[in-house]
Amino acid sequence: MATNPSHETAHEAVPGRSPRRTVAAVLTALSLVLAAFVTGAAAAGPAGATSVEDTFTAKLNYARASRGVPRLATRTALVTVAREQARRMAAQSKLYHNPNLTSDVTNWRWVGENVGYGPDALTVHVAFMNSPAHRANILDHDYTEVGIGAVTVNGRVWVAEVFRRPLRVTTSSTQVATFSHTLRYGSTGAAVERVQGRLHLRQTGYYGTYTRAAVGRFQRAQGWTGRGSVGPKTWSRLF
Repeated sequence: MATNPSHETAHEAVPGRSPRRTVAAVLTALSLVLAAFVTGAAAAGPAGATSVEDTFTAKLNYARASRGVPRLATRTALVTVAREQARRMAAQSKLYHNPNLTSDVTNWRWVGENVGYGPDALTVHVAFMNSPAHRANILDHDYTEVGIGAVTVNGRVWVAEVFRRPLRVTTSSTQVATFSHTLRYGSTGAAVERVQGRLHLRQTGYYGTYTRAAVGRFQRAQGWTGRGSVGPKTWSRLF
């Protein structure tokens, strides 16, 4: 019997930056209806995760690791958001995005969502991976965290995958030590290399004209003046 799992994805950009996903719709030859809306970390789900959720998490992180992309860390807060969306969809027997995703998820720099349904977790995951837009969410280097929620109703699995890169990185309740000095034209060292890597520049370790210009463009994209030096504010937004 042919199956018809459906799924959607969303990728939202931070305010002031252009969205990195576009709206698209795809119908595959296998009748899988797809709609796109647009490190190293733990593979296991949180305490209380169902076997279906664990399957999605394991398959997702295997897909990333096999391509050299860091695994996503599972975050309980994201799982909660994902489970609520999966339950809403199952209750209504309707596939749709969480309209409050960007407010339900806090502390985000990048946030995105895959939602879908099908006869089992593996079928839906394969359908996600067969769609360029949905696969892009799963393999996106910008994301570092995930929460997966799934429910099974009348033999149909409903799932929501919520992706995030935090705006601020925290460990337990204590924020990770922040950058406390300033990088400017003429600076050298590992911190300069890290900034250059984040901005997709050649990592020379020297803060020259091209680095200053790239930093300035990044700052202006945030709505800032864009002087081209990296202080604590710019550093925290970069990382």
